[in-house]
Amino acid sequence: MPANRIVFTVTLGELAEVPGSPFAYWAPESLRHLFKKYPPLDRDVAGMPDQPKVADVKVGLQTSDDLRFTRYWWEVPVETIATSREETRRGKKWVPFAKGGRPFYHDITLVVNWGNDGEEIKNYIVQRYPYLKGNWEWVVKNESFYFRPGLAWAEVVSAHRIEAYNVPSGVICGHTAHEVYPKYSGQGWSINGLLLSAPVAEILRILDPLSHHRPSGYVAFTPVPNLESAGDLSEVTHEAHDILREWATGEETSPVFVAPWVVQILWRWQGWTDADLRPVTGHPVARDFTWSDWPSAQAIRQALAEGPVAPVSLRALAEACVRWQSSLQERLAEIQAQIDDEVYRLYGISDEDRSLIEAELGRVEEVEAEAEESEESAEALEAEEEAGPPEGVLPPEEHIRRLVHYLAHQAIREDSDGIVPLYDCYPVGTTEVERGLPYKVREKLKGLFGPDALSRVEREIQEALGRPLDEWLATDFFGYHVSLYRLRPIIWQIVPPAERTRGRRSTATGAGPPFSVFIYWHRLDADTLRKVRAVYLQSYLEAGFAEVSSAEQKLRDLRVSGAARPHLTAAERNLEAARARYEALRSLADRLDGLLRPHTLQVQSRSEWVKEKVQEIVAQGYRPVRDYGVRVNIEPLKQAGILPRDAQRVRG
Repeated sequence: MPANRIVFTVTLGELAEVPGSPFAYWAPESLRHLFKKYPPLDRDVAGMPDQPKVADVKVGLQTSDDLRFTRYWWEVPVETIATSREETRRGKKWVPFAKGGRPFYHDITLVVNWGNDGEEIKNYIVQRYPYLKGNWEWVVKNESFYFRPGLAWAEVVSAHRIEAYNVPSGVICGHTAHEVYPKYSGQGWSINGLLLSAPVAEILRILDPLSHHRPSGYVAFTPVPNLESAGDLSEVTHEAHDILREWATGEETSPVFVAPWVVQILWRWQGWTDADLRPVTGHPVARDFTWSDWPSAQAIRQALAEGPVAPVSLRALAEACVRWQSSLQERLAEIQAQIDDEVYRLYGISDEDRSLIEAELGRVEEVEAEAEESEESAEALEAEEEAGPPEGVLPPEEHIRRLVHYLAHQAIREDSDGIVPLYDCYPVGTTEVERGLPYKVREKLKGLFGPDALSRVEREIQEALGRPLDEWLATDFFGYHVSLYRLRPIIWQIVPPAERTRGRRSTATGAGPPFSVFIYWHRLDADTLRKVRAVYLQSYLEAGFAEVSSAEQKLRDLRVSGAARPHLTAAERNLEAARARYEALRSLADRLDGLLRPHTLQVQSRSEWVKEKVQEIVAQGYRPVRDYGVRVNIEPLKQAGILPRDAQRVRG
């Protein structure tokens, strides 16, 4: 039968072989027959109690206000993250929370407030839905499955293939990430591979042809063949998970982050071993991390360790990162092909029907790709803050940006009060210079590459960034950080109001912001902005006032002496520039003073809780409460106009 047929002959009885009798007229008989031949993934959800029990397919936790009850893990102290009910009863309130997902392996970057076994969420649900008469179980569903290992997938998929991934123990799944809990623990990897296969993608499309949703009710009908004869299905799925997890060690927002990929390869060139490279986040899900012994993973790591002799080129390191990811993706493509081959074999699908299935999936993917190019869905826009790292192979320039960001982040995090100026300065009350962020980043570059290599490495950085290091830190760093940290930044850049909407300028020519400091989220307190105003900004105000006075005096002297017009024009321009800088500093001082006084704000948010808490932290003058998260605490600074314009993307 040709794969491009346009006429289909099918009876109503044949359509009825598929649960729900969807109008899937194109489905090959061999696929329809599977629903009778094999038991469903979950007989209870499928309503087939006479079939063998394979797994439980469940819907996860619905908080009813994620902005209130969820955070990214980097917003909270890692020591408050629990992975068991017992820990939540002993004071740890945040639990890893799975939403969304990608195939095989997915970084669980969210945490949910499940303190004291979900006490606050349960009380909130009872208050919000009085008609439940105290039965929070109608919303907090399947609680007995929380913290158990299993599989999960996002209900809304970008393509028809379900993107199932492994969920370790100690995690709670959200209601938009449906779960599978195998009856037998040894079948988890096999079921994961089964769900990721092309035949199952077509089976799910048959069950629901018109939707991008893959809710548990449909997935529960998936026919499950004899997995004991599944060959390498379990092993290759496990391998894919492990090599993706190893790649995640270079992602700064990953719970298993070790160091940027560039730094990891540099260290391997310097003789570091797997044992030396351990996650540094302190996140509890990283406690069991080990580098795998799969031949593919060992071969990749061995190739990475074979670096050139000194001097080390930053570009060469970045290109090695590209080879690492390319090798990984090549192996993933091989694994996906192995999974498809094995599931076709398990289902007993003929080569002819396989051609039909793959042609149909290919046609659907082409249509979907065209639709994605023509419009951006509302669901995609709403999920922007939950987006993970970009797909595809990252270019060398991106790896160098990641390195610079990482070193700047380290420098700011290590500062004792969490306030780092952009430029070298003399804060009020001190006689010693406080070094600015570019200086601190250069010191870290020296530590990695050696002092003699700094000028060469910095040239490579400028080539990759498209601008000098100082300028990138002044004008691009914050926006890049906002994107990298998924619209929940933990480094905030304070700038004068006039600087937040201007185009990019060269700090090398003196056209950068006249003042800027970076503040670190985990050291933010009621004194932070006061210190920025009274210690850092005040010294600039005094210098700015002196500069204006000096420029005014010079212009007066030139006029008295009868200086030529060109000299007068130059002095007038210098005075105008000095006054503009001083006015920008005064404007920032006024905004900070206003923040520190009691005030109210109008807040746009889909969460009433966010609106309430923003008012709370400004009612007596800005007094941050880090437990409320970045979204609440950054809002007053956004509205004051003292952050770069990228801060406006922090919303929700």
